[in-house]
Formats: sequence, C-alpha cells, structure tokens
Amino acid sequence: MLDGVVRFPPELAERYRAKGYWEDRSLRDVFAAVFAKYADRVAIIDREQSVTYAQLSERSERLALNLLDEGLKPLDRVVMQLPNVVEFAYLYFALQRIGSIPIMALPTHRFHEITQFVQLSGAVACATPDKTKDFDYRDLVRRIREANKILSLGIIFGDAPAGFLSLNQLVERRSKRSRDDLNKVMIDPEDPAAFSLHIDDDQARVFRGKLDCSFFVHDKPPI
Repeated sequence: MLDGVVRFPPELAERYRAKGYWEDRSLRDVFAAVFAKYADRVAIIDREQSVTYAQLSERSERLALNLLDEGLKPLDRVVMQLPNVVEFAYLYFALQRIGSIPIMALPTHRFHEITQFVQLSGAVACATPDKTKDFDYRDLVRRIREANKILSLGIIFGDAPAGFLSLNQLVERRSKRSRDDLNKVMIDPEDPAAFSLHIDDDQARVFRGKLDCSFFVHDKPPI
C-alpha cells in the first residue's frame, strides 16, 4: 500500500466483496480482459486514425516496457497533462500495466498548479505536449524540474528536445524487455489507480483501483 493512503473501511470492503462488487483485480487485469474480448473492435478514433482494442493493448504494452527501461516502477506517480489524443490512452494504460499512478492535470494548469501536484504527490515524471499556441510546456517542465529534483523524467508528446523523452518514440520503440517482465509486476488492487488532486485546499482525492469504485467496465455499474 502506498504510504499515506488510508485503506477502505474494512466493514465496507467486506460487504462489497460479499456482494461481488469487489473482485480484487487491478485495473491492469480488468482492461487486459476487455482488450482481448473486443480485440477487433474500434476503441478510439483520433483525428484521421482509428485504433482497435488490440492495437491499444499492443502499443500500451510496448510503452509500458519502455517506461520500465526508463526506470519507472510500481507506485511511482506521473503527472499527465496531455490533450485529448490517443497517446493519452496509450500512456494511461501503460502506467496501469506497470502499477504506476497517473495524476490527472488539466492543459490549462501552469507552474503553480503542476508544482503543487509534484510536491504533494512526490511525482517522478511529468508528461505534457510540446506546446499549445504560444505556450511551451517544455519550459514549464524545465522550471519545475529545477525546483523539484524528485521530478526526474519529462515525457513530451511532440518535439522532445535533449533531456526529455519522446512519448511518440516510447510508443514505437521496441523494448529489450518481454511481456514476462510485465507479468512479474505485482499490483495490489487496493492501491490507488489514479490521483485527482485539488490544489485549493491541498487535499488529494484518491480513485482506488477497484472495478466497483471510480472505474467501471461495460456492464459493471459504479457504486
């Protein structure tokens, strides 16, 4: 269990398990079953491309292996400040595969907000686009990294300069690792699956990796 996270009240957890709401599966395992079941169906349409569940699985797996190569590990926090593109999905599912925890940030967040996200969560990586109109996110990440040494990785969607990782290349690059390395990653279903942080009162709301909580798939209703 991630330090600082309070487990769900035992009496409620027992009730949810008894009713079959909680299956004690990580989101990685839940999504793997969905990807396999609907492999040939279109999962995402982005700009001029359509991506099937099988392609989403393959690309997120390749990205996950490359993120392991770059030093990410289970329970590492990663700030995600990407636009509404398919690469967002690749990264989100890749992080779920290795047990790292995405922190959801809005494209409009700037130095003050992202710095607080990093400091509150202890994030080790930040994923952003290269720029939007006249704003350069790479400069933003540079400033935050200079002030917060724990933030070791900057992952850029688009033009990644020296000192940054290219999200596009991480998706496409073949890893030296194999699927067995992913299968060895142990994920506690009660650990957080994602963070949504509220900077106004320095409180963090935790979305747990439960099928019955903030995430649900197909015919599984949210509680």
